[in-house]
Amino acid sequence: MSRLIFSREVRKIWKLAWPVMVGQLLHTLMVTADMWFISQIGSTEAAAAGSASSLIGVIQVMPFLISAGTIALVARYTGAEEPEEIQNITGSGLIVSLISGIIFMTLSYMNMTGLLGIFGEADGLVLSLARDYVWVALMGLPFFFINSTARAVVQATGDTKNPVKVFIFANVLNIGLDYVFIMVLGYGIKGAAAATVISEITASVWMLALVGTHVYNRHLTAILNSLKLNVDWIKRILKIGRYAALHQITRPFTGLIMFRIVLEISVDAGAAFGIGGRMFNFVFIFLAGLGTAMSVMVGQALGRQDLDEVDRLIRHGIGLALINMIVFAIPFYLVPEWIMGFFVKDPSVISIGANYLRITYTGVIFAAFLTVHGSAFSGAGDTFPPMLASIIGNWGVKIPLAFLLTRHFNWGANGVWFAISISVIVEAFIVALWFKKGQWKYRNV
Repeated sequence: MSRLIFSREVRKIWKLAWPVMVGQLLHTLMVTADMWFISQIGSTEAAAAGSASSLIGVIQVMPFLISAGTIALVARYTGAEEPEEIQNITGSGLIVSLISGIIFMTLSYMNMTGLLGIFGEADGLVLSLARDYVWVALMGLPFFFINSTARAVVQATGDTKNPVKVFIFANVLNIGLDYVFIMVLGYGIKGAAAATVISEITASVWMLALVGTHVYNRHLTAILNSLKLNVDWIKRILKIGRYAALHQITRPFTGLIMFRIVLEISVDAGAAFGIGGRMFNFVFIFLAGLGTAMSVMVGQALGRQDLDEVDRLIRHGIGLALINMIVFAIPFYLVPEWIMGFFVKDPSVISIGANYLRITYTGVIFAAFLTVHGSAFSGAGDTFPPMLASIIGNWGVKIPLAFLLTRHFNWGANGVWFAISISVIVEAFIVALWFKKGQWKYRNV
């Protein structure tokens, strides 16, 4: 154990990972505070916020189409020490991000009724409140796209410290605005969405400033020369990112369907699902930092053609991820009722939520392997295997199993929780098998 914790590879991983973890922690605290403020209004509002957030979460996955390819290419050319290529990639990525964000925002507004129709015959008040949240939240979508790509560029160059400063300010701002808009001004669920939009705008502006410093050395001419739609670079970015986007969108999109199934069971189950999902964000604080560090370091090591270092990084990454999962097993297995009781006092929501934490976490433990193996694939620019595993696990296992257990075996909400747990295990198993083939190490990007 001590050899793992204090090894040279772990120190290098930690150097890149800890700032991302701090940022993820602050973001998790923000969304947790967001849910707490909303939960104080009522269980119906909590269910609405959870369903609306799951819908927005699907849309917000689309930047992975650009950022995944950007981070792989920038990391590779950083390792190869080719700054001009990095500038070209960055400029094309940012332009495509802005255009994509505007397009997705517009299409979402035009098809609002259809988007909310995913939840089926859910409680009318829940859907009405969810519409209010989504309508406001969509205003920040273009800024979210830009921020995602800009952050990927900065992190891929090896700087994970400065982006966390952006997270700190943006998330503290979000929490403060939550209090003002919800508790003081009484804007309710719309206030929570407005607070998020303002923080997203702030983060995107600051992150662009970091890109200007790291990639262009604040040279205006270099910035303007790179801000163009270079077809060749865009193709390379999208070639890598297409599978990453499909991979990332699969889980939240199927999550929408799961939310529909849960809301058909009861509003209490919907509230428990929304709150419990926010709690799992804490599990992924460490995994998010680890994943970013692994992706960048694997990409740079492959750029140097140092395969031995790649193997060492993977071994140490898995060890660190498993330690994280063991730590969180303690509260989720032993005191889930206390965790749920922090948000609501309704005994039914607490009971359903406690089962959610215990049952689902049994499968989430395997996310340790998904994170490390998936990050290695991402750093190598081979995003197809994680995408395929995600489609099989979510569409082939989670959704059918949830319908089977809830509608034919009458397991209620527990059927949904078991379906989620088993799907993660299946997904991790498929990725691990593909990973062992080793072909991803030799992929040209």
